[in-house]
Amino acid sequence: MFEFISGLSEAAAMPTEKKLKIAIVGEPKTGKSWFASTAPGPVYIADFDDRAESLRGKKDVFVKTYVDRNLDSPNAIQNLEVDLAAFKYAKSKGEPIPSSYVLDSATYMRKMCENQLMYSEKSLSRVIRVGSKTIKIASGWDVINANRSYMEYFIGEFSQLGHLIMVFHEQAEKDNIKSTKDTKAYTGRYTIQPQYLSSILSIFNEIWRIKILYDGSYSVEVKPSNEFLASTTLKLDANEKPSIIDMLKKHESRSMAAVPALTK
Repeated sequence: MFEFISGLSEAAAMPTEKKLKIAIVGEPKTGKSWFASTAPGPVYIADFDDRAESLRGKKDVFVKTYVDRNLDSPNAIQNLEVDLAAFKYAKSKGEPIPSSYVLDSATYMRKMCENQLMYSEKSLSRVIRVGSKTIKIASGWDVINANRSYMEYFIGEFSQLGHLIMVFHEQAEKDNIKSTKDTKAYTGRYTIQPQYLSSILSIFNEIWRIKILYDGSYSVEVKPSNEFLASTTLKLDANEKPSIIDMLKKHESRSMAAVPALTK
């Protein structure tokens, strides 16, 4: 049907096994990186937070830190580009590559992208002098738009290689309509940090929020609540224990159980 449209797929016939794009959102120290590392392995983690040691002891997990040590000559994003090309080349040759890729976190990856953009295009920054130091900061909407596009590019490229997981820090959602120059108003919900990147969430089919409960246990919200607009395409409960592998197994089990009912 509709053979005259090239590249068309019928949704009902799409395979249940697919590459996932998962956004993991949460406050600092709520186990976001640990949770992300429970994805199907081998897992490759691009660490932009300079906190690789937080994953010590995790099997089948490989971590590389991408941080600009010298802001006069940033190289974090250039190194990520080189490694992305290496993964793509290895895949084209049929060589083993990771099953899952984690960009951790978007908050600091954004900063590395900004550093590279300001270095490549001087007009995207302005200089502030503080005592004997000179500090460059991003300036204008151009750098925001360019930064967002840069991150969308990496999300698209890595998601072609395997499961893609991106970690986001959360913050209270600012109400841009009710806020004034002098007073900030909030919606009562949570979003990602920085808020201007929130449009990126539309790229992800899975938007999960991890949090610590009052009893000290961890819980993952995968369906929308009054506080956060989580979402999932998987057959999961509203709240899950933080194990991506186990969550996928539950989805597969429920999907298989539903097959006979659909074919009656």
